[in-house]
Amino acid sequence: MDHILAIDLGGTNIRVALCDDAGQIVKQQTHPTRAQQGAEDVFARLVAHARALVDDWSRVRGIGLAAPGPLDPWRGIIHQAPNLPGIDGFQMQARLEQEFKIPARVGNDANLAALGEHRLGAGRGVAHLIYITISTGIGGGIIANNELFLGARGFAGEIGHQTVDAYGPLCNCGSVGCLEAVASGPAIARATRDEIFKGRESKILGMVNSVPSAITASVVSQAARAGDKLARRMFERAGFYIGLGLVSLLHNFDTQLFVLGGGVAINSWDLLEQPIRTTFNKYAMASMRAGVQIAQAELGDDAGIYGAAALVNDVMRET
Repeated sequence: MDHILAIDLGGTNIRVALCDDAGQIVKQQTHPTRAQQGAEDVFARLVAHARALVDDWSRVRGIGLAAPGPLDPWRGIIHQAPNLPGIDGFQMQARLEQEFKIPARVGNDANLAALGEHRLGAGRGVAHLIYITISTGIGGGIIANNELFLGARGFAGEIGHQTVDAYGPLCNCGSVGCLEAVASGPAIARATRDEIFKGRESKILGMVNSVPSAITASVVSQAARAGDKLARRMFERAGFYIGLGLVSLLHNFDTQLFVLGGGVAINSWDLLEQPIRTTFNKYAMASMRAGVQIAQAELGDDAGIYGAAALVNDVMRET
């Protein structure tokens, strides 16, 4: 049986996995990215971890890698990844092929998570779906007619940077009112701190020993479940904006299914689901929202790995 080496470089860890022909994980390892040490160091450790995982390279027919940031999915060049210093312009595909002497393909990590959920997760059997990851940032991927939609330059799926509040806060991308700026984990925490500074009554500050910088989305989530009214309003606000984002995506792509993943969506689903559905049902055209499903992701942190393996399988079938 041939294998695929699948690598996920998103987040704070390097995840390397050996997958079988069907794209299922045979074995995997997780190691810290240590991004602050620079792109070349990250690449060297990625190579070392891959070599440690694979016993028989003659059986590995391809490498798939999920990488953060806007990138060129056809040439495997990473354009920009703020959390990986020095990696802008890094020719990941060429470097992997030079190192291992086998074909390699590179995709945006959120796009490949969408592909993973489509093939082996919540989107199995669905021809049209949109995956949204809500975590420290917000990203996503679009599956149209069973294929990953990349757009003209490979940038499609930057879901977190659609404007949902023209007068909203500044986003890391330089724009204002992006979905990421109002509904990601850090955005929920920031909005909560702002309300507390305004004098809003809440138990949250006491939960972090009066250290405002210690307020995270997880802390706000705990407070909401304990009945804190401000905390619940913060998740209702985030759910409202996420719902607006889904409405715009529906009206543009006429999808069948929204799959929501990422730490915030998974860990706080009980707080987000109702405001998301309420907003979606209120603002989406009735004729378009009929039959459209909203579901949680199923693959968790492995979605990018599954997507990277699926990417290699797709390329192999085409050649």
